[in-house]
Amino acid sequence: MCTKRAAVLTSVLFSALALVSCGGSERTGSAFCAQLGKEIPAIAQQPTTVDQISAMVDRYERLLEKAPLSIEKDFAVLTDLLRAAEDVDPNKPDEVQTLADATYAANQSALAVRDWIKSTCAVDISTGLNIDPPRLPTTTVVGTTVAP
Repeated sequence: MCTKRAAVLTSVLFSALALVSCGGSERTGSAFCAQLGKEIPAIAQQPTTVDQISAMVDRYERLLEKAPLSIEKDFAVLTDLLRAAEDVDPNKPDEVQTLADATYAANQSALAVRDWIKSTCAVDISTGLNIDPPRLPTTTVVGTTVAP
């Protein structure tokens, strides 16, 4: 009985590992930064037409596929916000206000993503410019003195 359970468990485990290894993209900081490098020239430009907004949504969706778990939720908030902007009728004040409210609500996520991208990819996502890698604090060792 135990051997049968172990065989089933092993089979399920290998199937799950096979699915994980075959499907999905690599969700690491380096994979995200590499994808960002491909997308950054157009991300820094503010979209003004429906086609430009659709293209921006596509860029963010590609980035979301690579987003590590540490920023995935925050990046999903930004991607959802762009999707909502794509559907807003600028002639309907209530839709515009709803989008404005969603934009304010997404502020914390935007700040978290911005900071993560700056520290991990050394890029200012709002301008598209590379920045210097962050400086890590140095460790100071305090010596000990012996009293006479």
